[in-house]
Amino acid sequence: MWQFQLATGLVKAALPFQDQFRRVARKMRPYRADPGNTHQALEQGLRQVRLLRECGANLSGSVLELGTGWLPVVPLLFRLAGASRLLFTDIHRLMDERTIEEAKRVLRESAPRVTGELGLSESQFRERLDRPLPYDYLVPWNPRDLADASVDVVISRTVLEHIPVDVLESYMPEFARILRPGGMMCHLIDNSDHWQHHDKRLSRLHFLRYEDGLFWRMLCVRRSQNRLRHSDYMKLFERHGFTPLFVEGKPDGRSLEELKSLPLASPFRGRDAADLAILTTMVVLRRPPLNAGSGASR
Repeated sequence: MWQFQLATGLVKAALPFQDQFRRVARKMRPYRADPGNTHQALEQGLRQVRLLRECGANLSGSVLELGTGWLPVVPLLFRLAGASRLLFTDIHRLMDERTIEEAKRVLRESAPRVTGELGLSESQFRERLDRPLPYDYLVPWNPRDLADASVDVVISRTVLEHIPVDVLESYMPEFARILRPGGMMCHLIDNSDHWQHHDKRLSRLHFLRYEDGLFWRMLCVRRSQNRLRHSDYMKLFERHGFTPLFVEGKPDGRSLEELKSLPLASPFRGRDAADLAILTTMVVLRRPPLNAGSGASR
């Protein structure tokens, strides 16, 4: 199954004018949410709101979502939680007014769950969801276009694992720069093999068997992943001066068993099996202090 998806992905990647084709396709067939994915996004987004509240984040200011994708369910939850401004970002233009309305439909259908979690009355929920939405859609996103200390919170959901390591390194000082003093980030990272999401016969760590060569680069054309592990992300944040306020990452039992027989590529041999087997990372991080060397004081 994954081999077929790889072949179709390579063909799609070779096609010119992909953005134009995507826009035409969506006009002919408007985006419709997948119930399973939207339920997961809703629950994970509510948890991000809760964790940031518990850590003392300012949720009444500007919230930037890295990699918004098609359906802005998570940032709209932050709007309901009090955000005065939303910044949607992406490398390709996917979201539009129709998908915003689709996200609102998803939230309306989950109104009892959302109002209960966020502490809203039904009238507050309706008023905040229906009022004009103040947002900027930054595509393709370049963090250098944002002013210093202009954002209160940066969030992402299953996005960091798709960003090349060198780009992630360049983003960290930019996040520190654009965050206001006391600003925070919350990232949910999926450390599992995303090919396995569509082919359950594979191990969730299947991608750790490939060397960093041509075949791995071909796989990444369709479903790019950087393969960083939980500890790699924590070291990345630490290098750039971010203070962890909440960290969650537990080894997956089945993956630990699979590692006993899974042939590993050289970058992963000899590494701590418990770290390799952490499939999900959730972190809340505070902006570096102004005198940190990460560029936050620029």
